[in-house]
Amino acid sequence: MDTSSSLSDPELIRFVFEIGQLRRESRHGWLRINERPENVAEHSHRAAVLGYLLAHREGFPDPNRIATMVLFHDMHEARTGDADTVQRKYVVLDEIRAAAEQVDGLGDAGGEILRMWEEVERADTEAGRIAKDAEILEIAFTARELVVRGNTDAQEWIKSLRARLQTTSALALLDAIDCADPSEWWKRLKR
Repeated sequence: MDTSSSLSDPELIRFVFEIGQLRRESRHGWLRINERPENVAEHSHRAAVLGYLLAHREGFPDPNRIATMVLFHDMHEARTGDADTVQRKYVVLDEIRAAAEQVDGLGDAGGEILRMWEEVERADTEAGRIAKDAEILEIAFTARELVVRGNTDAQEWIKSLRARLQTTSALALLDAIDCADPSEWWKRLKR
């Protein structure tokens, strides 16, 4: 076993415990429409899956990189919380500082995590755009589940996301989500 890595056990352990906080951090935007469907960790998981699949649809050569980028992208919310659009009108968060301090003791791994985090934030590369679209699409999937359950306010979220999407695949999926049945996958199994 190579122990010469700059990634120490105490720092790795601290970081993993901190990431665990995301299981307890609610996605606050849903509270505006009287819902509490997920925590940040749940959002990050499905968004990472979407990132992997979007990367394939876009022909990106390394889908694993996109999934990893998305998986780490909301890590700062363990410290800052998940500020929604309304909160961001009044509160300025230092998300880059939170993310940088989180990974500061992780050596080379921390540096790479921060670079991926920044790439998603900027969305100025192909990988960053795909990763950002995956995060946005995850919101659309969740909103569609809420619409089907009767929360008509969630439909406004789906409509508002179109302007934020950048990839052809994400725009096509948003159109398909808008009329999809979230329960179709298990109903097919009953046939």
